[in-house]
Amino acid sequence: MRFRLLAAALLACAPLCAETYYADPAAGKSSNPGSKAAPWGALEDVIASGALAKLKPGDTLLLRGGLHGRAVFSGDNADFVTIAAEDGHRPRLSYLEITRGRKWRVRGLTVSASFSDKPYEGAMIKFADGGDSAEIELLDCFVYSTLDTSSWSAEQWMKANSGITMGRHGTGHVVRNCYVMNTRFGINLCAENSLCEGNVISHFSADGIRATRDGQVVQHNVIRNIYVSDDDGDKNHDDAIQVFLFNKGTGTVRNITLRENVIIMRENEQQRWPANMQGIGCFDGPLIGFTVEGNVINTSHWHGVSLYDAQGCKILNNVCYTQWTDSKLRPWVELGTKKVGEVKDNEVKNNHAYSFRLDNDKGVAAEGNLPPSAEIHDKRQKELLAKIDEKHGKLHPVAGFRRTGLEKTRWQEGRVVDGEGGKVIDAIESARQAEKVVVLFVFTRDLKDKKGVQACEDFEREVLAGDEIGKLLDQCATIGVCLDDVPRDLRKRYYIGSKSPQLVIIRPDGTEGYSGKPGNAKALLKQLEAALNPEKGK
Repeated sequence: MRFRLLAAALLACAPLCAETYYADPAAGKSSNPGSKAAPWGALEDVIASGALAKLKPGDTLLLRGGLHGRAVFSGDNADFVTIAAEDGHRPRLSYLEITRGRKWRVRGLTVSASFSDKPYEGAMIKFADGGDSAEIELLDCFVYSTLDTSSWSAEQWMKANSGITMGRHGTGHVVRNCYVMNTRFGINLCAENSLCEGNVISHFSADGIRATRDGQVVQHNVIRNIYVSDDDGDKNHDDAIQVFLFNKGTGTVRNITLRENVIIMRENEQQRWPANMQGIGCFDGPLIGFTVEGNVINTSHWHGVSLYDAQGCKILNNVCYTQWTDSKLRPWVELGTKKVGEVKDNEVKNNHAYSFRLDNDKGVAAEGNLPPSAEIHDKRQKELLAKIDEKHGKLHPVAGFRRTGLEKTRWQEGRVVDGEGGKVIDAIESARQAEKVVVLFVFTRDLKDKKGVQACEDFEREVLAGDEIGKLLDQCATIGVCLDDVPRDLRKRYYIGSKSPQLVIIRPDGTEGYSGKPGNAKALLKQLEAALNPEKGK
């Protein structure tokens, strides 16, 4: 009796006794206690020192801005241990892997292969792929290979890093409201009874989401903008959502739900390396007990919603539409077969598609299926996007982008390359030719100077991130330049000083409008207004 009372008291105390620790790449040390005033260093160092393994169930580790390196760890927790961005901070990782473990919650991190000194292949976030795991949650993260892919070749798109891989171990994992951008594959789901919801997969060259195990739910995701086709040398058959058995050919796939996802093949007809993609393709069955409902698909391909060797599946209230009417491709709803199982006991009701290929199921319950129209598609897409925005937010909390519409990368990096007439910074020269005001954000990337990196992060957050500043910056060409990348002769040419962070404003005629470090947003507003409205300042 006494033991049970003690155990109950300890369980009740767990959340109350939970502690919060801090990690700061610029000001932290491994020898510190990890407090707010005396934080640990980068997450990579926290793991290496063993401090992360000492966190108790219910504890939280808050990461401050800066580069936290490559984080690989594992461990089982009786209650969730949270690793998250501190409010107002943008912690960055070059790679994240939870090899195996239970009850880890990761929130609000930016993970990109572009932060790594050494290029690597495959996914930038991986979890539950190395052993028994359960209830690992990845929330509100921004994952991208690189921000600017405007000059990428088809081969670069095909060799791009993938976004997130949920490994094959365990159950109950969650990937929610992550923004995955400029990747090969978007999100791969390989663990049973897991949830993938509210994510954006934007700009990819293979498959958006892959669901491969029983009991997975894929809902309220936005999947858009597919790159490189078979004509470009890419042999992958691209799907927005593809389902196949993880151990292909050894059994069935059961009870997968694909609900209320928005699929858009292409948003910009000037997109370089355009391609077609299948909508929802579930080709490797038998598929048992699937529900595919409420999805809004806009693509130029035959396969809108296709389930092969389906048994007891429901296809309900989907819209399969194409805006690319110059092509003969019109998305259909299909109950197909590869003759690996029966096709029976299915329902196909209240869908909009150009055709319904249901003959393989002689007893199919089919009713209310009609052709689509632009009006029906636009109305349903608008309603569904509003529902997703209400649940997960109009703007992604870390990426800062909307779920549809082309992203505006605030600080596109100006590449220093050899060109005619010597070295030039591409983005600056392009902006000048367009007669735009150029704003250079000169920053430090070198980890050897952690305080400099932190100062740049602080400056971007405290001075450059306000709404008023943003409205003026939207009228300019905003270009990020790493100070270490710019030779001395180009620094002089573009009015760049020897310190970072700093801002340089270059007028359309190439003359200097301002250079230095504004003390606050108000001071910067004055300089931007003067550059954008020179007549007003006279």
